[in-house]
Amino acid sequence: MAIVWRPGQVTRIHDHVTWCVFGVIQGVEDEELFALDDGGECLVPVGRTATPPATSVGSPRPATSTASATQATHTAISIHVYGTDLSRIGSGVRRYYDLPVRPA
Repeated sequence: MAIVWRPGQVTRIHDHVTWCVFGVIQGVEDEELFALDDGGECLVPVGRTATPPATSVGSPRPATSTASATQATHTAISIHVYGTDLSRIGSGVRRYYDLPVRPA
């Protein structure tokens, strides 16, 4: 799947049904990672990555995250390869999280 990120564009916080490997072709893909707190009532920021062009990243298991091109002043383009047939299941997203985010 090819994804074009416009500056400032973000996804809702989500996790995935399968692993994913992606490579950035242009711009920077910025990803903020979250975990559920012990009670499962809030999300807690646990890290942030900025993936520049010509870099690939693998995620062997589902991770709660949000991705954006917020640090870029230009459009970012990335290619994502998922470990399942997305045309069969409709999306790589397993669930969206609308929980409050607790400061780290």
